Amino acid sequence: MNKKREFSQGVIFTIFNYVWWFLLGNFYFWILNIPFIFVTLGLLNYRTVDVYMIIILMLSSIPIGPALTALLSVMGKLIREGDIDATKDFFKAYKVNFLDSVFFWTLGIIILTLAWIELLYFNNYSSLTLMKIMPVIIIFICISIWFHIFPIISRFYLKKKEVLALSLTYMIKKIYVVIISIAAAFILWIVFIKIKFVMILLLFFVSIICYLIMFMEKSMLLDIEEKYNNKDAEVQ
Repeated sequence: MNKKREFSQGVIFTIFNYVWWFLLGNFYFWILNIPFIFVTLGLLNYRTVDVYMIIILMLSSIPIGPALTALLSVMGKLIREGDIDATKDFFKAYKVNFLDSVFFWTLGIIILTLAWIELLYFNNYSSLTLMKIMPVIIIFICISIWFHIFPIISRFYLKKKEVLALSLTYMIKKIYVVIISIAAAFILWIVFIKIKFVMILLLFFVSIICYLIMFMEKSMLLDIEEKYNNKDAEVQ
């Protein structure tokens, strides 16, 4: 009876910890992206999308890169070790990976912005409808690479060209990770909207998605760790 009680208390304690870690990670993520929140809310009220609005939105999203990498790092450590110091681990990862995260995020944002603007241009001309396929493909490839770049830099200290080469390789080998992640984000959004728990969505959404991404990328990260086992790559 006592063993059952201890087990029950252990399960409850673990669940409470996970809820708290998800909540705290999500909170830090949004706190570091307040400019993006305000710009997004402004665009929703403005109800018109033009080139200038897209550029402002993309510029305000630059802080997302390091915040996302930090959250991925925390979720990755949680999967590996089952325990984290959410505040310490988050801001340590944020500081350590800041420059690489900003570099890759900004590069991606520039590509996405140009592709988005091109898409808007083609939308204005019905004769160029088929041309929309190209910017859509570019957007998909860019987002697909992101799904591998940020988990890699959240875990390893590698040169930028190595990160990019690995991301391209695993994008092809593990395209299902991107598809499942996007589908999971969409399903979570629909579920929470349908049951009208929007606040719960905002409190946990990003942490849950990052956890799922790092869980699905676990084999990729293990492969990379084994590949660089006898080399100079440092592991976070």
